[in-house]
Amino acid sequence: MTAQMSDSTTEPNSGKTLIRTLLILGASGDLTGRLLLPGLGKLIAQGRTRGLKVIGAGPGDWDGERWRKRVQTAFDGCTANASDAGAQELHRVQQSAEYHVVDVTDDGALAKLLASVEPPAAVFFALPPAVSQKACELLKPEDIPEGTRLVLEKPFGTDRESAASLNRTLLNLVPEDHIHRVDHFLGKATVFNILGLRFANRLLEPLWNNLHIEKIEIFYDESLALEGRAGYYDKAGACGT
Repeated sequence: MTAQMSDSTTEPNSGKTLIRTLLILGASGDLTGRLLLPGLGKLIAQGRTRGLKVIGAGPGDWDGERWRKRVQTAFDGCTANASDAGAQELHRVQQSAEYHVVDVTDDGALAKLLASVEPPAAVFFALPPAVSQKACELLKPEDIPEGTRLVLEKPFGTDRESAASLNRTLLNLVPEDHIHRVDHFLGKATVFNILGLRFANRLLEPLWNNLHIEKIEIFYDESLALEGRAGYYDKAGACGT
């Protein structure tokens, strides 16, 4: 999540519209608690964003108090290296966080929620691919406030056909430069090292190509268990490309 955010709606001297609201769909899920919120907390602690409001949306077994507790827990690890201003901003964002009970697969539900938040907003789809697809299909261009960014994590669709269909749906809603497709594994140091070895090494670069290598398998071991992700893995598995 790299969209710039500040206490002004326009970046000085650039004319670029900045994000005022981060709307997280699937706020109760593992991705939000383990990766998204801690990453956001680090940005806030470093003074990279000010004036942001964080809104979570998801099932009815959560409420505002439980959501703010999740935000606080994720931000706790960011305060040690934060400046005084950063620590104050972390506290402000946590205290102002809101939660909305929404089923994004209900026709009109997401459009109504978007109309209620302060624009411009970044909408983060921390949801299974099929749910993200259906939620986007239910939206109309007029449901999207000006400046809205749509952020989707991989896997993007469930196969090539569904990915192409999702792309068409998104492009009907917002311009291409307002769509962010995120793969957090591509940002890991090991992946950068492999890319560097592949393209910068004069001995390996001519050989490491589709003529000499049939396939590449990368194993990434986690110390985590399913962590509430059984429903996701039942359909998507744990493999990526």
